Amino acid sequence: MKRRDVLSAAALLAAGPAFAQTVPDHIMPKDPNEKGMLGPLHTITIVTSDLAAITKMYRDGMGMQLSGPVTVDVEMRQLLAVIWKIPKDVKWDLYMLRRPTVPLACQIRVIVTKTATPSIRKSWSRQEPGPYGMGFPTNDVPAWDKHIAALGFKRATPEIERFPLKRADGSGYDVLEATFNGPEFLRNIAISRRDGMGQVGDLDPKTGRGGPAYATQVVTDMDAMVKFFTQVLDMEARTDRIWKAYEVPFRFVTIYAKGAKNGHVALAAYEPKDTEKGTGVKPSLPNRGMAMWSFEVPSIDQIGARVEAAGLKIGGGYSWIDIGDLGRRRGIIVDAPNGFMIELFERPK
Repeated sequence: MKRRDVLSAAALLAAGPAFAQTVPDHIMPKDPNEKGMLGPLHTITIVTSDLAAITKMYRDGMGMQLSGPVTVDVEMRQLLAVIWKIPKDVKWDLYMLRRPTVPLACQIRVIVTKTATPSIRKSWSRQEPGPYGMGFPTNDVPAWDKHIAALGFKRATPEIERFPLKRADGSGYDVLEATFNGPEFLRNIAISRRDGMGQVGDLDPKTGRGGPAYATQVVTDMDAMVKFFTQVLDMEARTDRIWKAYEVPFRFVTIYAKGAKNGHVALAAYEPKDTEKGTGVKPSLPNRGMAMWSFEVPSIDQIGARVEAAGLKIGGGYSWIDIGDLGRRRGIIVDAPNGFMIELFERPK
């Protein structure tokens, strides 16, 4: 897909003020004192059979710390296999990617299967349905872009992208993005909001890099997905607009936990005529790719009752789990309308 306004790094500073869109600062909560029934996006789960590629992208490229394999005893492994719907013949190990210097950054849980499972996505195309990628905020997109490219990863566009936007008061600012094609057909976006705007997530004060700050997916039934996250999971949609910066426009919705400024989810939907055919593989474990999002909740019983009242099936049976990925917690699994797995968990008080 061609970008209408792709600029070289040298041209970024010289670009004129031809603002493409008018948006509010969607990072800010509608009510900063409001508390919902779940917190920000906590953990992103990726399934892969290629730990080396994951390590190269997220440890060497994105600067996260890799640990593992996480110790999982036989009893807990059997329980997790049931909860996560992993067949008995699929052998797996568990690794974690974290950014300790940025406590509010999402962490990545990596399930490494001994043999390859079906792939959720078949391409890096923006127009293919499915879990799509993650955003990594930074103060310096060109520097991070250069670093990741040196590792051999291909940028999804010929040059760094520039999106000229407007604040609510009409003044302009730029967003810069360098999007790289990563393992399992996931895109990883180095993103920076300039001209005095706050970044989309906290940064390491030494490196000026952070994230993941958000995760995104392309969906075919936007209304059902927004209803699920807002009316069932008690989150709030802060933007809902038609994004026209590309040749093929799409509807774009950002959804946050109430009161939160980090850990949001982003949903994109194209018109049916512009939506490419996907794999048909369910976006859930144990299939390869981004297969689950996890959210910490203050009360698993309350959010579970809300899920059940919506007529949705609960998986996991409010089970107690105690391993080194999220620590000791009690949780449930619920499928989003597109089949994507959502993990909700409560830590002991």
